[in-house]
Amino acid sequence: MYLVDTSIWIHALRPTGNAEIQARLKPLIVDGQTTVTEWILLELMTGLVKSEQPSSLLQWFTPVPRLPFNPEWWDTAWDLAGRLRRHGVSPSAADCLIATIAMKHQVTLIHCDTDFEAMKPILRLQTLDWTQYLRAS
Repeated sequence: MYLVDTSIWIHALRPTGNAEIQARLKPLIVDGQTTVTEWILLELMTGLVKSEQPSSLLQWFTPVPRLPFNPEWWDTAWDLAGRLRRHGVSPSAADCLIATIAMKHQVTLIHCDTDFEAMKPILRLQTLDWTQYLRAS
């Protein structure tokens, strides 16, 4: 199972998105191997353009399983942010939250975000880094 980060969904959902990312993600979606979180949906909502409807986006994600965030995990997210900072890594709060969810659910995070790769040596975060496909286009 894979948690798909916002940095991937923006390419998958837009006609102008990266074709290689779209091609790699499609079979995972079809096979039911992708998940999302409420936070990632919120990030996608903040990126909607005027012609896009929030209800259409939510409807598109209806069949995609959502990984819940347990409120007890805040302590983990806070600890993670502090550990990363002590190692000189300063990801966004959103990335700390998404990494926490991926680790707690023991899923691999697919992304195009260098912050997650910077976290990887410090945490037990499993990732698939697809930034290489952005450079190829």
